[in-house]
Amino acid sequence: MRKLTWAAATAVLSVGMLTGCSSADEKSGDTAKASAGATKQAEKKDTGKAAGKTPGKKDDARIGTAGTACELPASFEVAKGWKPAASSADDAKMLAKLNGRTSVTAACVVDAKPAGLLGNMRVWTAARSDKSPRQVLDAFMAEEKRVSDQEFSETKVGGLPAAEVTYKESSPLLDEPSPQRALAVTTPKGTMVLHLTAFDGGEYKDMLPAFELAKKTMLPAA
Repeated sequence: MRKLTWAAATAVLSVGMLTGCSSADEKSGDTAKASAGATKQAEKKDTGKAAGKTPGKKDDARIGTAGTACELPASFEVAKGWKPAASSADDAKMLAKLNGRTSVTAACVVDAKPAGLLGNMRVWTAARSDKSPRQVLDAFMAEEKRVSDQEFSETKVGGLPAAEVTYKESSPLLDEPSPQRALAVTTPKGTMVLHLTAFDGGEYKDMLPAFELAKKTMLPAA
């Protein structure tokens, strides 16, 4: 249950594009923009057909391969409304400093804000592939703060060895910890961690289908 108003939450979410979160006012504004954008999209429909695009098919429906929004060790499909963007070198350095993270580097963020949600899926990568997914995930979680109730599992995703963790992260602004989730995979091109970060439990529940879609459709990047 939330203890604060959305306006108060702005203080934490002000890291903005670096953390992938925003205030409720931004969320409301983006919902309105999305509605207005739908009209513009309809106006561009015929143009898309003329250019040989498949109606209803988003150009960024899959990311990870060369020529997409983010080039990664593995590719996956992005949920409707979520916006992927590659992390710049400056962003990666800032995030490493803010999170005290050295095991992997920020490579991409898939922002949930355009879909009306508070949170994101951030992709972290490392060039080395000599560690198991569980080892990668253990190192990743060792750098997380204020965590509890960690539950690990090992599996395969798209033929790739993988490890997954669900956990809770506490915040001084909420009266209960927020659930979070991360998935690590090892590929010939390196290791990758897909990290789902939600503002609270309600947002996590709404964002989980996007994470599951990415997991279900994940393949080694060509």
